[in-house]
Amino acid sequence: MSTDTGKTITIDNTDGNVSSVTVEQHGVPTDEGLSIGGLNLNTDLPWYGDAFMLLLLAALVYIGKKYIDKVFAIGRPFQK
Repeated sequence: MSTDTGKTITIDNTDGNVSSVTVEQHGVPTDEGLSIGGLNLNTDLPWYGDAFMLLLLAALVYIGKKYIDKVFAIGRPFQK
């Protein structure tokens, strides 16, 4: 990401009449994506799209954990 940010506006006058106006913008920051605890997620979606994907991932991990717990609990009759 560039640290040189700013705008340049150039107005060319000829004989008192404005002949051209040029506007340039430098160093527009780009969206780097979401980074939490070393996990980088860059989906080019808005922030709520990234948040939805993280919630979906957490739900899948939770469902997988419950399924694994159920499989290993078959041999233990006193655990619910």
